[in-house]
Amino acid sequence: MASTRQRAVCGFALLLVGILSLLASVRYRERYRLSMDPIMRSRVRSCKPDTKVAFIKLHKTGGSTIMQVLHRFGYLRNLSFVQPTSNNINQLYPYGLQDIRKYLPPEGKEFDILTYHTIYDRARITKLLSANATFVTILREPMERLKSAFNYYQLARRFRIPGSTALLKFLEDPGRYDNKVDLRSSGAPVSATRNPMAVELGFPIKNLSPNDSTGVKDENIRDFVDKVSREFDLVMVTEYFDESLVLLRRLLCWDMQDILYFKYNSYEYDLRKNTVPEHLVQNYRRHDAIDYALYDHFNRTLWKKINMAGADFQEELVHFRWLQARMRTHCNREFYDFAPMYVGETAWNSGFRIDATFCTWMKTWHMCYFTLLRDRNVRIQQEKQRIPKAKRLPRTGGIYSDPYCVLCENIKKHCTVHEYVTHLYHEGFLSPTQSSSSKITSIKSRHGGKPQPIS
Repeated sequence: MASTRQRAVCGFALLLVGILSLLASVRYRERYRLSMDPIMRSRVRSCKPDTKVAFIKLHKTGGSTIMQVLHRFGYLRNLSFVQPTSNNINQLYPYGLQDIRKYLPPEGKEFDILTYHTIYDRARITKLLSANATFVTILREPMERLKSAFNYYQLARRFRIPGSTALLKFLEDPGRYDNKVDLRSSGAPVSATRNPMAVELGFPIKNLSPNDSTGVKDENIRDFVDKVSREFDLVMVTEYFDESLVLLRRLLCWDMQDILYFKYNSYEYDLRKNTVPEHLVQNYRRHDAIDYALYDHFNRTLWKKINMAGADFQEELVHFRWLQARMRTHCNREFYDFAPMYVGETAWNSGFRIDATFCTWMKTWHMCYFTLLRDRNVRIQQEKQRIPKAKRLPRTGGIYSDPYCVLCENIKKHCTVHEYVTHLYHEGFLSPTQSSSSKITSIKSRHGGKPQPIS
């Protein structure tokens, strides 16, 4: 009797497993069918890609990687960037937008993208882009951001705190050190340790008491957080970078290949591994109160957006990470082992090839993008002013001369030969049918720019 009951239970269990497996299989096939269905794909792509983007790049929050995504997207589509007039990529910081002499005029049209460091000023930015521009930024957990800033700006040395526990000593009394040293000459924000994210998002410095870490009223903090929440279309979070990018892709109606990335300006350092005692964390919470309020609010907001994004968000995230891994592995292959790879069409991306040119633009250095964009802009301005070629640039011969470039020495400094030649093909200065073109492409057999880490 017992054995009969056991066989019946086992049989039922096997039947249940079979039913669940069948349901899972059907569900998977249905999801795949929807992702490949032309009607579903057209529904996903019924929106128009947004090309008016104001990215408020904050210091030490992972913004350089987002900047590279925007660089690549805008460069390949001939979009116009708000750029400084000088070779200094940080010239717009902190208040460069207030002086129109500090940025180049648009490339024959209004600006499309802002992605360089500057203090958020919505009124001025909308005049440069448009009132319909999409505003985005990215925040980082304040203690992790502090560790990064402490390492990058060598704050222990600047604050004259000796020893390997300099960060902990700083956290015992942050107000003792903050505002004692002006770090702006090193490219640091107005304050590298006290509410730097809030200040760069437009919180008035005059409202921060230099001698009182509790000087900002809770009501003022709430009002500021509400203001940022109203005025920004998306506030991303560094700790959930991939999730943030998928939300950005959906917001801007971009193709998934447009948000693929290599981590940029990401460093390993000892402070990153250090655990900070809870009482010191609370010390810093009081000192950095506005940044913590921003982070806590927008971390919650991010997850609300994700939960409201629909059942396929996690599927898209999995696909994005799979595509990221394939791209990184493929673009880091040695040249002799490199062959194009085709990525099939899905609901989230059109079909595309990961070839040498694709990998080049994935790995091009930010200063190379910056310089090539400036050179393109200057060339267009000279054409508009009808400046005779002979007066523009002395002919020195080769590809580093008129008509190929104007800022030729800067390009030599910031771009590899391969990056520059790929640029000349993109701009139409060279074509494969030219007899000299094939010789130029063999100057350096490689794909991509400076080597990038896979992680």
